[in-house]
Amino acid sequence: MSRISTGRGKLILFGEHAAVYGYPAVGTPLPCLTEIRHIDSDSTTSTADRVILQELFEKAGELTSLKIPPDSDKWELYSNVPRTGGFGSSAALCVAVSKIVLNRYSNEYDQSVHILANQLERRFHGTPSGIDTGMASDTGVAAWYKNGGDVPEREPLTIPEWFIIFGALPRTMPTADSVMQLRRLKESGDSSVTAGLKELGSISSDFISTVKNYEHMKSGFPLEAAELANQAQKVLSSLNFSTDELDTLLNLARREGALGGKLSGGGMGGAFYICAPNRNTRNRILKTLPEKIAKQGISLTVPLTAMNYL
Repeated sequence: MSRISTGRGKLILFGEHAAVYGYPAVGTPLPCLTEIRHIDSDSTTSTADRVILQELFEKAGELTSLKIPPDSDKWELYSNVPRTGGFGSSAALCVAVSKIVLNRYSNEYDQSVHILANQLERRFHGTPSGIDTGMASDTGVAAWYKNGGDVPEREPLTIPEWFIIFGALPRTMPTADSVMQLRRLKESGDSSVTAGLKELGSISSDFISTVKNYEHMKSGFPLEAAELANQAQKVLSSLNFSTDELDTLLNLARREGALGGKLSGGGMGGAFYICAPNRNTRNRILKTLPEKIAKQGISLTVPLTAMNYL
């Protein structure tokens, strides 16, 4: 094994949809990886994945004028990034390919990797914002600002003690369709859409400010962050991105002690996260909530998973 390259799964915390229109977004990499290994034996990677890998390598070669080894059968693809729900599986793959092409294997954020990965992401999403590939190439939470450059500007953030749980519900609409639907409404002059996007951008900015000033807060960061998540979820629901299943799930989580939560990403199902006030409550929610949502006939495509910020 001569080379190993990785990209990470991601979770958008604030700013989904609004980021497309110039507002800031906040996202975090997840503890799941897409890994590409160059091996001596024939790859066991599926034919479909090998075709995609070769296609991305060839496109990267065109974009950078760098030569890529033609032995596509020697590339092994492994990933535990969920391929549904909005966790950035395509972004993670594009980041891993970009690291190989540019011969940069560090896990630290590298803007050149980000730029190439975002160009490759067009294979999956016609006009990517650059936020997904940024999060997939990062190692920590960051705010992302659209600045007219090739990719959004990155501002690393240090999250104080915070306990969240993420998961995913079945999608009722692909992200591309929901984005297009929103764009059409905005271009039609729907003032509620413009106001909603502005409010989502404001909430994202408020979260960034909250992170930077948490030491001066009276009520504590978990409560402040949850209140912002609840505000964002209310706006996203008004824009028809939520679902009855997610509303039910979040209500059940509150009965178990959660402070709130919201969808993450494109919406209409897919990724979400729940905010807990402390570790003990988070652990109780993880233990009791799955059975309660199952009794409501709600299924998960990605099981509830804890994530800590300390």
